[in-house]
Parts: sequence; structure tokens; C-alpha cells
Amino acid sequence: MLIRMRNVLSAVVLSSIFCSVFAARPEIVDDILPEVKKQGQTAYLNCSIINLQSPAQVQWIKLTTPSGLPKHISSDETVLIDEVVEGQRKYDVVKYRSNDSDIYQLIVRSLTETDEGNYTCQIYLPNQNYTEWPRESGSLTVQIAPTIKADSTSAASITVQENQNITLTCEANGNPAPNITWKRGDGFPLPNGGFQQMGGTYNINQIQATDRGQFICIADNNIKPPASYRVQLEVRFAPYCTAVRDRVGQAQNQRFHAKLECLVAANPRSEVVWYKENKATPEKEQIQDNDKYKLEQQDDQRLKADEKWYTLEIKNVQGNDYGDYYCTGKNKYGEGQAQFQLFETMECQGHYCPSVIAGKAPSTYQVSMVTFMIGLIISFSINKCLQR
Repeated sequence: MLIRMRNVLSAVVLSSIFCSVFAARPEIVDDILPEVKKQGQTAYLNCSIINLQSPAQVQWIKLTTPSGLPKHISSDETVLIDEVVEGQRKYDVVKYRSNDSDIYQLIVRSLTETDEGNYTCQIYLPNQNYTEWPRESGSLTVQIAPTIKADSTSAASITVQENQNITLTCEANGNPAPNITWKRGDGFPLPNGGFQQMGGTYNINQIQATDRGQFICIADNNIKPPASYRVQLEVRFAPYCTAVRDRVGQAQNQRFHAKLECLVAANPRSEVVWYKENKATPEKEQIQDNDKYKLEQQDDQRLKADEKWYTLEIKNVQGNDYGDYYCTGKNKYGEGQAQFQLFETMECQGHYCPSVIAGKAPSTYQVSMVTFMIGLIISFSINKCLQR
């Protein structure tokens, strides 16, 4: 009887101890919220635990590492990795109480791309199977502003011949992955239409002279600052000649001049020659710089490097000066031409006309009116005198 009572008492005591141990089993009670931070900032991951008793320990482990092996960061509040960045410890673990939980907060400073990944908070339980340890994982995302890969970009300057095809390439790193956009530096539409082209590869077919200029690759992932890369596209092409005004008027026999203006774009630079059409033949006769004609090249900062502004001044316009004129440009890729017409007007045209206020010669009508008024005044004065 005594032995039976002792067995019952022992069973009760063991049951009580078992229940006490089972009830005191530590647990992780909350999810570890994901952390999203920019490069260089500090991240905080919180692990909430209840019923933690020695010899159980809280461990922080980084599962995703370049080596593929887990990185054991801490045990309770002791950091196992001795790493200092910018004068501060890379990792720290701070314990504090919140409601009924103990919070073990993992601090990761000076974030870089390698810090991104999954971090696991686990409770080490001696003499228990590893798979039964309580554990919870949380993710750390490190946002990184874009950078353009130098080894994947087009050259800073590319030279092609007109009507050829070309491919511009641009690749970028960043987190999240950046979007790549191409646009022109001068704000004009792109060769294939539109004002922007998405994607790291941009194909331009049948390049024209008007396509020349600066192209900009922009990588953006909403993490400032965006990255950009510039490519200067140079096109070799035959001359394009454009008349500033293709019809110019001027009065004859009044010692008035006329000026024809021609814009010539060419790469390489062209030889520019002016011609006048002979009405009798009709053949084009080359114009030389002399007392009758003045040939000049004007400077204008608004022009591109491969654009030039040429002028032909026709002095003291006479009747035989009227007709068709030609501005021609020629280089090894071909020839271009602009046509002008000089026609007769009754009055002076252009900048060469003197002003009446500034001493301009009066017209025949103005002289007649003045003479008439003076005669009228004189006649009126004489009649007054005779009346006396």
C-alpha cells in the first residue's frame, strides 16, 4: 500500500514538472516584418519572444550569403561578427521589453547590396531536435540607385554614314531593376518617331542627317538620383542647302543692294559656290567676289558645328541682275543646291534702304508734295502783299 502511494505521488510530481516545462516552452509570437531601406541607411528587424528561459538562446542568422553558407550573427545580445563600418559596429542586438514579450532587435548599419536577403530569428533549445526549434524569418530589401555599366554602353561618340543602321546599347544596375529610356539631347523627336524609347537596346535604321546629335540613356528606378549616359552621334552626309528666303525683291537703278542667304549643312564640310543663271543660254555662271558681288560666311552661335551660313550680296541692283541664283555645296558624299529668285520692286527692300528720318532720299511723290506745298505758301504770301 505504501509503495503504491509513493508511485502515485511520484507520478503526480513528474506530471507537474512536465506540465510546467511544457507551459514554459519559449515561442516567437509575431511575424518579423519586412524591412525596406536605401543603400547606406540602417535596418531594424524585431523578433518578439515569450517564455524565454535559460539555457535557451535567441540567435540571429542570415541565410542568404554570397558563399551560400548561413552567417551566424548573434547569440542573445552577443554579436559574433566583429565588423566595423564607418566607425560603427556593422551589427548590434538590443533587447527590450514590450507588453509581455522580449524584443530582440537586430540592427544592421551602412547597408549595401550584400546585406539584402532573409534573416532568421531562432531559439536554441538544448537537447531538442534542431528542426523543432522555434524560428521565424524576415526579409531585408536594400534599395540602390541606378548605375550604368560602363562596359555595356555605346562609345561616347559614334560616326556613321547616312542611310546606315546602328544600335545603341545601355545597361544599368540598381534595386529594384531600373527602367531604361532613350531620348534626344535637343528635345526633338527620335529618328523612329516619338520623344522616348524604352529599353536598353535602341536600333536606328536608315540614319538621316537630321538624326545627328546627342542621345541620352536614362536609368531610373525611383531611387534618386537616376543615372544617365550620353552618346554623340555624328553622321557623314552630302550637303543640304536651304534658302533663308528663296524670293528676294529690290528696286533697280537706285544704288540699292540685295542679299541672298543660304544655310549649308554638310559633314565633312562642303565647298560652297554661287551661280547665276544666264537667261540667254540658259547656263549657270559662277559668281566671283568682286566689285559687283560680295561673298561672305557669317558667324552664328545658333548653328551646329556642321552648319554654315553663306551670303551673296548683289551691289547696285540693275535690270540685268534679276533672275535665278543658286547656292551649291559639294563634298565627297554628294552635292546639294538651293535656288533663289531676285525680282524687281518699285521701292527699296531690306536692310539697305535709307530711312527718311535718318536722311533717306525722298521718293518722287514726296518731292512733288513738298514742292507743291512750298509753292502754295509762296503764292499765298505774294497775294497778301499785293492786297496791302
